[in-house]
Amino acid sequence: MIKTFKTVVYTLMTVFVIGTAIGIWYAYADTKQEKVELETQEIVETLEKIISVTRPDFERENNQTFINSVGACVNYIYNTTTDVIPVNFEILLAQAALESGWGNSRFSLEGKNLFGIRTYDLREPHMLPSNNPKKWGVRVYQHECDSVQHYIDIINNGSAYDKYRELRDNDVEDSLQYVETLGAYAAYKKYFPKLRSIIKKLREEYDIPQLN
Repeated sequence: MIKTFKTVVYTLMTVFVIGTAIGIWYAYADTKQEKVELETQEIVETLEKIISVTRPDFERENNQTFINSVGACVNYIYNTTTDVIPVNFEILLAQAALESGWGNSRFSLEGKNLFGIRTYDLREPHMLPSNNPKKWGVRVYQHECDSVQHYIDIINNGSAYDKYRELRDNDVEDSLQYVETLGAYAAYKKYFPKLRSIIKKLREEYDIPQLN
């Protein structure tokens, strides 16, 4: 009798353990399936968002339209690039204005290069400045937004901008504090004062586009 009782108990325990294990497995499978479905939905929504955003036309009738066009490029990049890290927007606008003469320099008009970005691979599309260097040229882009994208990549990945990224990672918002971190861009002594002057001008005289 006792033996039979033990057998029944063992059987019930075995059934309970197996039943519990099966229940856990199904619960895990359902959770995993829900996770996969959620990730798939997020991917679909991201792709739909990217498809719905078109690259903006770039206008430069005056300084305000230039600022608006650069801002439109930044919005386009942030909404169509999944792994981009935002840079300081005011610094980006100020450098674009300074480096391109508010969009009116030869490199900006003919090469769609807003930041004077150089290439040392002369097999790439490039333009030569007036002093005609033999080792580098100024990059040529198909669209102004391409040069904005390249600038963002340089700031985010270039070893010369570690201090810039340190300020950003510490949530420093005042653009003027970033100016001194741009030594690799400063081709002449008055670069920093000019950049500060443009930042102040942006704040006082122009409407800064909203990023979304």
